[in-house]
Amino acid sequence: MVTTRTLQDLDGFPAAGTTATRVVERMAAAGVTLAIYLPDSVLTDVTRTLEQDPRIPTIVCTREDEGAAIAAGAALGGGLPVVLMEGSGVGYCGLILARAQVQRSGFLVIASHSPALGERHDYHAASRVVGAAVFGGLGIPYVVPRSADELVDTVGEALVTVRGQRAVVGILVPPSVLT
Repeated sequence: MVTTRTLQDLDGFPAAGTTATRVVERMAAAGVTLAIYLPDSVLTDVTRTLEQDPRIPTIVCTREDEGAAIAAGAALGGGLPVVLMEGSGVGYCGLILARAQVQRSGFLVIASHSPALGERHDYHAASRVVGAAVFGGLGIPYVVPRSADELVDTVGEALVTVRGQRAVVGILVPPSVLT
């Protein structure tokens, strides 16, 4: 599989000014207190940048629903958490997403693969469908950004909504936005 990567520095981490760096800067500026992720090919630069940023504690989970549950707990404790995963993982999170919405322990979900056009591989077909279906079915607001600038702005606005509404919010990121 051939992918186009963002500009990276000599250590293999995203260079300053990349979309990943801008996303993490926006998270830090919004007051994110915890990032939880399951490794994913599309969000790799964002998760690497989070791992290197001392302002946001970052942990790796073993399952997507585990990450969502950790985020819900952090929100109950007054935190502003973010979970990053592949879009198919949103499908595994239905019960905890519903619980988080009902108990108003909101967090931001940033998931790869969206209903947008441009997915290169047929094996992402289910990932493209399930994220939007679960968010829509649970009444969770979500956005599919069309550009890097829109992604950065959406992260900021989504975190305002998470904090203010105490709700789960989703961002489904097409691969073209981060490449």
